[in-house]
Amino acid sequence: MPERMQSYLERVQEQIRWKRARPVLIQELARHLEDQRDDFIKEGKTPEEAERLAVEDMGDPVAVGTELDRIHHPRPQWGLLGLTLALAAVGVFLRVTFSQIGGDSRAYFTHTLERALLSLGLGTAVMLAMYFLDVSRLVRHARALYFAALATTVLFHLLFYPTYFYSTYSISLTLAFYPLVYALWLYSFRDKRWKGLFLSIFGGVPLAMYLCRIPYGAGLFLLLFSGLTVTLYAAGRDWFGVGRWKGLWAVLAVPAVLAAYLFSRGYLSSFLGRVQIALHPELDPKCRGFIGSILRMFWEDVPPLRHYGNVGAAIHAGARVRVYTGSPFVSEKTVPVGYSHDYLPASIAVQWGWVPLLVLLAALAVLLLWLLVKGLRQSYLPGRFVVLAVALTLGLQTLFSAAMNFGFVLFSASLPLIVGNRQTVVNMALIGLALSVFRGDSIAREEPNAPLRQRKRLRVRIEYQ
Repeated sequence: MPERMQSYLERVQEQIRWKRARPVLIQELARHLEDQRDDFIKEGKTPEEAERLAVEDMGDPVAVGTELDRIHHPRPQWGLLGLTLALAAVGVFLRVTFSQIGGDSRAYFTHTLERALLSLGLGTAVMLAMYFLDVSRLVRHARALYFAALATTVLFHLLFYPTYFYSTYSISLTLAFYPLVYALWLYSFRDKRWKGLFLSIFGGVPLAMYLCRIPYGAGLFLLLFSGLTVTLYAAGRDWFGVGRWKGLWAVLAVPAVLAAYLFSRGYLSSFLGRVQIALHPELDPKCRGFIGSILRMFWEDVPPLRHYGNVGAAIHAGARVRVYTGSPFVSEKTVPVGYSHDYLPASIAVQWGWVPLLVLLAALAVLLLWLLVKGLRQSYLPGRFVVLAVALTLGLQTLFSAAMNFGFVLFSASLPLIVGNRQTVVNMALIGLALSVFRGDSIAREEPNAPLRQRKRLRVRIEYQ
């Protein structure tokens, strides 16, 4: 770039305080200067004179830089950050409180408190790290991230299968990041026509195969549902360039073929039977419907509000546990066991009534709807995909957990930000990544696609004489 124009851009850049915004804005400004210069050259001006006129037309560099600094600045997400931290703190309180109600030893209670506080601190640090991350870097390396996720999955499988470490950590990581990885993979094939559409769809096959290998039904359903949602969303906006309705029908053909295959193999009928048992657990109360039957029995006598003092009542794996204390004053008490288990929401209702549980679920629903609505309004399309993947992941996880705790036991799931220490850290990381999209929305720009290569065509002309 000529020295005059380079000097102008440097003076403009000095006025922009947000370091992340500087390269984006200066690149746009440089492109505009070059266009102005080229226009003047077309009018017959010399290159030197065209550069001078282009710089003069742009205006004073200090004034231009100051105006850009005023318009483009980070957009703090204090409300979403505060609500996320509040829910995570409530989760710590509940896990620690139910440990104390359970009458465990003081050493075990201290251990639980330390782990819960550590998860809150670590989760906050990870969320802030994601919050200040430039999402465009993930977008630029979407395919590399996809293959890195596959390589990590294979390595994890070779090193730790079939240990307890393998099953627990695999579930936490795959449930959280597979939908996000697939959404970025999908976006990397925009405007690639039929080839891009088919490659984006088949990209979910290795991820689904791994979830079948664990096996993990909830993660598989979440991946398939979120993957179908974002693919339909992309096809409906004709991001592949094959036509809106053609893309939609091609995407819908995939679940239709999959359902036909599962039905022919007998898997679909088995799943439908599982759904029937979840809806009516009394059909199989001693086997697959046992937990659902017990949970619904508990809900029959749970009042809106109640307080037991030091006497607790909770659910663990669908069973009430009574402990004989040996005390002459308290002969027995009902205590929660496995307070950090997936049944913690039901334990909250049995302990304090269903109103506190509904308030907690409502607060979580507000957070997720806030993320979803704000994400769909983003002008930066890759950021919209990132937020959509995060909202679907946490939303379906919340839906599965609530359904299970209310007696519809189809998939196991942990309530986001409330249940589990490791799960809380992962959830806060995902939310931080979504908030980074909102924070940098004013400077988010899509990189232009590389121009399509022109195909050489052979034309044959036949003349009759």
